[in-house]
Amino acid sequence: MASHPHKKTWDEEIADLFHDTEGERSHVKEPDPRLFKLWDINQKYLFLVKNVLVADVKSKSNLPEQLMKVLPNRSLDKPRQPLFMGLENKNSCLSCVKSGNGQYQLELQEKDIRELYLDPKNAKAFTFYSRSDGNVDTCSFESAEFPGWFLSTSSEAKKPLGLSQKGGPQNVLFYFERKP
Repeated sequence: MASHPHKKTWDEEIADLFHDTEGERSHVKEPDPRLFKLWDINQKYLFLVKNVLVADVKSKSNLPEQLMKVLPNRSLDKPRQPLFMGLENKNSCLSCVKSGNGQYQLELQEKDIRELYLDPKNAKAFTFYSRSDGNVDTCSFESAEFPGWFLSTSSEAKKPLGLSQKGGPQNVLFYFERKP
């Protein structure tokens, strides 16, 4: 009988990430971000389309899946698991902004995730508090800049990733798989 390795919960993965990056500031070496594949509860994966992150059903898209780079923001409340999230193979990170009409929006901004990690002050707009709410399979990402607003996908395919509050029509729960 083959034994399957225990799949870590999101909270265990992030606790490992924080542990592995502790004390690294004294070293010259910058930590490597962890890579994760994320998809929503409707099996929609993340794809980059014209510099916009959209959620779509895998079989319908011929684009490569977008993996997310993750590093901790060690300047904020560690028990809340504050993270920076960037795109693999790109110099862009997720950021929460207020639009001209006062709406909270998710934006991809040209920013190196390692720069945010090394100088996390004034980077609240790039920070998400992550948690699994006791669920082994899923996690959510709350904006540190706009408390109560979460990374979300529309129930429709090919719609951009956005910010919404829990309890609305948007999906705020994500499945995850760590990539080596």
